[in-house]
Amino acid sequence: MITGLAHRLQGWGLSTYAGLVCRSAHYRIEGQEHVDRVHAAGRPLIVAAWHGMTMMLTGYLAVQEDPSQYVLVVPDDPRGTVLSIWARRLGATPFPISMKADSMVAARRLLALIRQMQQGKSLYLNPDGPYGPSHEPKAGVVYIARKADALIVPAGAFTATGLRIPRWDRYTVPFPFSRISVVLGEPMAVGANADLDEARGALRERLNEAEQAAEELYRRGERR
Repeated sequence: MITGLAHRLQGWGLSTYAGLVCRSAHYRIEGQEHVDRVHAAGRPLIVAAWHGMTMMLTGYLAVQEDPSQYVLVVPDDPRGTVLSIWARRLGATPFPISMKADSMVAARRLLALIRQMQQGKSLYLNPDGPYGPSHEPKAGVVYIARKADALIVPAGAFTATGLRIPRWDRYTVPFPFSRISVVLGEPMAVGANADLDEARGALRERLNEAEQAAEELYRRGERR
Protein backbone atom coordinates (compact mmCIF):
# COMPACT_ATOMS: atom_id res chain seq x y z
CA MET A 1 0.00 0.00 0.00
CA ILE A 2 2.75 2.47 0.99
CA THR A 3 4.86 1.48 -2.00
CA GLY A 4 1.90 1.94 -4.37
CA LEU A 5 1.18 5.37 -2.90
CA ALA A 6 4.84 6.35 -3.27
CA HIS A 7 4.78 5.38 -6.94
CA ARG A 8 1.60 7.40 -7.51
CA LEU A 9 3.13 10.43 -5.80
CA GLN A 10 6.28 10.08 -7.89
CA GLY A 11 4.20 9.85 -11.05
CA TRP A 12 2.19 12.90 -10.07
CA GLY A 13 5.33 14.90 -9.27
CA LEU A 14 7.08 13.87 -12.48
CA SER A 15 4.08 14.69 -14.66
CA THR A 16 3.53 18.03 -12.90
CA TYR A 17 7.12 19.08 -13.53
CA ALA A 18 7.01 17.81 -17.13
CA GLY A 19 3.83 19.80 -17.69
CA LEU A 20 5.50 22.96 -16.38
CA VAL A 21 8.42 22.45 -18.75
CA CYS A 22 6.09 21.76 -21.66
CA ARG A 23 4.00 24.91 -21.06
CA SER A 24 7.00 27.22 -20.62
CA ALA A 25 9.56 25.83 -23.10
CA HIS A 26 10.14 27.18 -26.59
CA TYR A 27 10.25 24.33 -29.09
CA ARG A 28 12.01 24.66 -32.43
CA ILE A 29 10.92 21.74 -34.60
CA GLU A 30 12.40 20.59 -37.88
CA GLY A 31 10.98 17.75 -39.97
CA GLN A 32 7.36 17.82 -38.80
CA GLU A 33 6.37 17.23 -42.43
CA HIS A 34 7.67 13.66 -42.13
CA VAL A 35 5.25 12.88 -39.31
CA ASP A 36 2.42 14.67 -41.11
CA ARG A 37 3.09 12.63 -44.25
CA VAL A 38 2.76 9.34 -42.37
CA HIS A 39 -0.49 10.51 -40.76
CA ALA A 40 -1.85 11.59 -44.15
CA ALA A 41 -0.98 8.24 -45.71
CA GLY A 42 -2.90 6.40 -43.00
CA ARG A 43 0.11 4.25 -42.11
CA PRO A 44 0.84 3.27 -38.51
CA LEU A 45 3.51 5.58 -37.05
CA ILE A 46 6.33 4.92 -34.62
CA VAL A 47 8.20 7.94 -33.26
CA ALA A 48 11.47 6.54 -31.94
CA ALA A 49 14.15 8.32 -29.89
CA TRP A 50 16.96 7.46 -27.52
CA HIS A 51 15.84 7.04 -23.91
CA GLY A 52 17.65 10.08 -22.51
CA MET A 53 15.49 12.44 -24.60
CA THR A 54 12.13 11.26 -23.29
CA MET A 55 11.07 14.35 -21.35
CA MET A 56 11.92 16.66 -24.24
CA LEU A 57 10.08 14.54 -26.81
CA THR A 58 6.95 13.89 -24.78
CA GLY A 59 6.80 17.68 -24.54
CA TYR A 60 6.95 17.77 -28.35
CA LEU A 61 4.01 15.35 -28.51
CA ALA A 62 2.04 17.61 -26.19
CA VAL A 63 2.64 20.85 -28.13
CA GLN A 64 2.70 19.56 -31.72
CA GLU A 65 0.75 16.31 -31.86
CA ASP A 66 -2.45 14.94 -30.32
CA PRO A 67 -1.23 12.89 -27.34
CA SER A 68 -4.55 11.05 -27.13
CA GLN A 69 -3.63 9.32 -30.39
CA TYR A 70 -0.36 7.99 -28.98
CA VAL A 71 0.54 4.86 -27.07
CA LEU A 72 3.67 5.16 -24.90
CA VAL A 73 5.54 1.97 -24.10
CA VAL A 74 6.54 1.78 -20.43
CA PRO A 75 8.37 -0.99 -18.56
CA ASP A 76 6.26 -3.63 -16.89
CA ASP A 77 7.73 -3.00 -13.43
CA PRO A 78 7.30 -0.52 -10.54
CA ARG A 79 8.98 2.24 -12.52
CA GLY A 80 6.39 1.68 -15.21
CA THR A 81 3.70 2.57 -12.67
CA VAL A 82 5.28 6.02 -12.28
CA LEU A 83 5.63 6.50 -16.03
CA SER A 84 2.06 5.34 -16.65
CA ILE A 85 0.74 8.17 -14.48
CA TRP A 86 2.91 10.59 -16.42
CA ALA A 87 1.59 9.23 -19.75
CA ARG A 88 -2.05 9.45 -18.66
CA ARG A 89 -1.66 13.04 -17.45
CA LEU A 90 -0.05 13.85 -20.78
CA GLY A 91 -3.20 12.48 -22.41
CA ALA A 92 -1.54 9.42 -23.94
CA THR A 93 -2.17 5.71 -23.36
CA PRO A 94 0.53 3.91 -21.38
CA PHE A 95 1.29 0.38 -22.52
CA PRO A 96 3.29 -1.70 -20.01
CA ILE A 97 5.32 -4.39 -21.71
CA SER A 98 8.54 -6.24 -21.05
CA MET A 99 10.74 -6.66 -24.10
CA LYS A 100 13.04 -8.84 -21.98
CA ALA A 101 10.54 -11.52 -21.11
CA ASP A 102 10.58 -14.56 -23.41
CA SER A 103 7.11 -15.81 -22.63
CA MET A 104 3.64 -16.24 -24.08
CA VAL A 105 2.44 -13.34 -21.91
CA ALA A 106 4.98 -10.99 -23.46
CA ALA A 107 4.10 -12.24 -26.95
CA ARG A 108 0.39 -11.59 -26.35
CA ARG A 109 1.13 -8.10 -25.07
CA LEU A 110 3.19 -7.38 -28.16
CA LEU A 111 0.37 -8.55 -30.43
CA ALA A 112 -2.09 -6.36 -28.49
CA LEU A 113 0.19 -3.35 -29.06
CA ILE A 114 0.39 -4.08 -32.79
CA ARG A 115 -3.41 -4.35 -32.98
CA GLN A 116 -3.76 -0.91 -31.38
CA MET A 117 -1.46 0.52 -34.04
CA GLN A 118 -3.36 -1.18 -36.84
CA GLN A 119 -6.53 0.38 -35.41
CA GLY A 120 -5.08 3.88 -35.75
CA LYS A 121 -2.89 4.56 -32.69
CA SER A 122 0.60 5.98 -33.09
CA LEU A 123 3.46 4.75 -30.94
CA TYR A 124 6.27 6.51 -29.09
CA LEU A 125 9.09 4.37 -27.73
CA ASN A 126 12.78 4.34 -26.87
CA PRO A 127 14.61 1.58 -28.76
CA ASP A 128 17.43 1.48 -26.18
CA GLY A 129 15.18 1.57 -23.14
CA PRO A 130 14.37 1.04 -20.44
CA TYR A 131 17.71 -0.29 -19.18
CA GLY A 132 20.16 0.18 -22.05
CA PRO A 133 22.80 -0.14 -23.23
CA SER A 134 22.66 3.42 -24.46
CA HIS A 135 22.25 4.09 -28.18
CA GLU A 136 21.80 0.41 -28.94
CA PRO A 137 18.34 -0.38 -30.35
CA LYS A 138 16.70 -3.60 -29.28
CA ALA A 139 15.01 -5.83 -31.82
CA GLY A 140 11.52 -4.98 -30.55
CA VAL A 141 11.06 -1.71 -32.42
CA VAL A 142 11.91 -3.06 -35.88
CA TYR A 143 9.88 -6.21 -35.20
CA ILE A 144 6.85 -4.09 -34.29
CA ALA A 145 7.33 -1.92 -37.40
CA ARG A 146 7.48 -4.98 -39.64
CA LYS A 147 4.44 -6.69 -38.12
CA ALA A 148 2.31 -3.52 -38.01
CA ASP A 149 3.47 -2.30 -41.45
CA ALA A 150 4.45 0.91 -39.65
CA LEU A 151 6.84 3.68 -40.59
CA ILE A 152 9.47 4.67 -38.03
CA VAL A 153 10.27 8.38 -37.72
CA PRO A 154 13.62 8.78 -35.93
CA ALA A 155 13.60 11.74 -33.54
CA GLY A 156 16.28 13.72 -31.75
CA ALA A 157 16.04 16.50 -29.16
CA PHE A 158 18.50 18.79 -27.42
CA THR A 159 18.70 21.59 -24.88
CA ALA A 160 21.70 23.12 -23.14
CA THR A 161 19.61 24.25 -20.17
CA GLY A 162 18.76 21.18 -18.19
CA LEU A 163 20.00 18.58 -15.74
CA ARG A 164 21.76 15.58 -17.25
CA ILE A 165 21.42 12.71 -14.84
CA PRO A 166 24.73 10.78 -14.56
CA ARG A 167 23.43 7.34 -15.45
CA TRP A 168 23.55 5.04 -18.49
CA ASP A 169 21.36 7.19 -20.76
CA ARG A 170 22.46 10.69 -19.63
CA TYR A 171 18.75 11.46 -19.18
CA THR A 172 18.02 15.15 -19.76
CA VAL A 173 15.59 16.98 -17.48
CA PRO A 174 15.03 20.40 -19.10
CA PHE A 175 14.60 23.45 -16.93
CA PRO A 176 11.40 25.48 -17.28
CA PHE A 177 11.55 28.11 -20.05
CA SER A 178 14.26 26.15 -21.88
CA ARG A 179 14.79 26.32 -25.62
CA ILE A 180 14.39 22.78 -26.95
CA SER A 181 15.22 21.73 -30.49
CA VAL A 182 13.54 18.70 -32.05
CA VAL A 183 14.51 17.07 -35.34
CA LEU A 184 12.35 14.44 -37.03
CA GLY A 185 13.96 12.36 -39.74
CA GLU A 186 12.78 10.66 -42.91
CA PRO A 187 10.36 7.80 -42.26
CA MET A 188 11.93 4.34 -42.29
CA ALA A 189 10.08 1.23 -43.43
CA VAL A 190 10.86 -2.31 -42.34
CA GLY A 191 9.71 -4.63 -45.11
CA ALA A 192 8.09 -8.01 -44.57
CA ASN A 193 11.28 -9.78 -45.64
CA ALA A 194 13.73 -7.32 -44.06
CA ASP A 195 16.65 -8.62 -42.02
CA LEU A 196 15.99 -7.33 -38.50
CA ASP A 197 19.67 -6.99 -37.59
CA GLU A 198 20.27 -4.85 -40.66
CA ALA A 199 17.15 -2.81 -39.86
CA ARG A 200 18.44 -2.24 -36.32
CA GLY A 201 21.74 -0.99 -37.70
CA ALA A 202 20.00 1.39 -40.08
CA LEU A 203 17.79 2.69 -37.28
CA ARG A 204 20.81 3.25 -35.04
CA GLU A 205 22.40 5.42 -37.72
CA ARG A 206 19.23 7.43 -38.25
CA LEU A 207 18.69 8.01 -34.55
CA ASN A 208 22.28 9.17 -34.11
CA GLU A 209 21.88 11.51 -37.09
CA ALA A 210 18.68 12.97 -35.58
CA GLU A 211 20.41 13.45 -32.23
CA GLN A 212 23.32 15.30 -33.85
CA ALA A 213 21.00 17.37 -36.05
CA ALA A 214 18.97 18.46 -33.02
CA GLU A 215 22.08 19.77 -31.27
CA GLU A 216 23.19 21.55 -34.45
CA LEU A 217 19.74 23.14 -34.78
CA TYR A 218 20.01 24.35 -31.19
CA ARG A 219 23.51 25.79 -31.70
CA ARG A 220 22.38 27.65 -34.82
CA GLY A 221 19.72 29.31 -32.68
CA GLU A 222 22.39 30.37 -30.17
CA ARG A 223 24.33 32.15 -32.91
CA ARG A 224 21.39 34.25 -34.01
